[in-house]
Amino acid sequence: MADASQDKLYATTLQTVGAVSKLPIVRVDREAFLRKQFGDSPHLDVILAKGPQEVYSVESLRKKADSIIKSSATKTSAVSFASGLPANPAVMVAAGGADVAQYFGFAINLAQQIAYLFGEDELFETGELSEAAQVRIIAYLGAMFGAAGAAALVSQTSKVAGQNLGKKVAAQALTKTTWYPLVKKVGALVGRQVTKKTVEKTITKAVPVVGGIVSGGLTYVTFRPMGHRLADTLARNLNGEFEEELDLNPQFAASLDNSTMVEGTVIED
Repeated sequence: MADASQDKLYATTLQTVGAVSKLPIVRVDREAFLRKQFGDSPHLDVILAKGPQEVYSVESLRKKADSIIKSSATKTSAVSFASGLPANPAVMVAAGGADVAQYFGFAINLAQQIAYLFGEDELFETGELSEAAQVRIIAYLGAMFGAAGAAALVSQTSKVAGQNLGKKVAAQALTKTTWYPLVKKVGALVGRQVTKKTVEKTITKAVPVVGGIVSGGLTYVTFRPMGHRLADTLARNLNGEFEEELDLNPQFAASLDNSTMVEGTVIED
């Protein structure tokens, strides 16, 4: 991917995440979520203080993640279908953009639920989207889309991995950190998905009923694997299987200027 293209796609991600984070559907209160999921547990105080991973096995948490992902995918699909019904050609592009914001809003909402299930800290601690939270969102979305390097970025930003992203970012600007190139690369891959989803959603708006069915169906089909990818990544973190990002051979990297690698799949420009 050329530097200019990467910069543009990364900027798209930052803009999308910044806008979507303001939507009411996005934010998940960690304590409220854990109380709902583990309200009957005699160990609720430990769960709230240290996370479910302190009480339950990784395997049992991974199974619980499945039910959360299924429920969220079903709800998201229903909302996507409903929003796919009105189709006014004059506002089709704008509506497509709103639908995409909704899609990524639900993705970030689900990402928080999965992260809290596997012991991660509150994402929106201050009420505002901090730079540290922004990086975590990029890591989560990258893992959900299967972006190359996203699992390594999740490990870098994970509480379970013994990292403290907040202090790192506070100590020096994000652009000065050694792992900023990885943040930018994963962010660019997410930006490509934002662009792709915008086109898909805009097209489905053209035909009201059929568009709604296609939009809702595609959301359900894609949303579940996205959740499973992130859950698998966080489960591996709990098991100590932290991934490290390997540097590409410069010559090979140059050959990728016009394509993007996502888990072995090349998405052409």
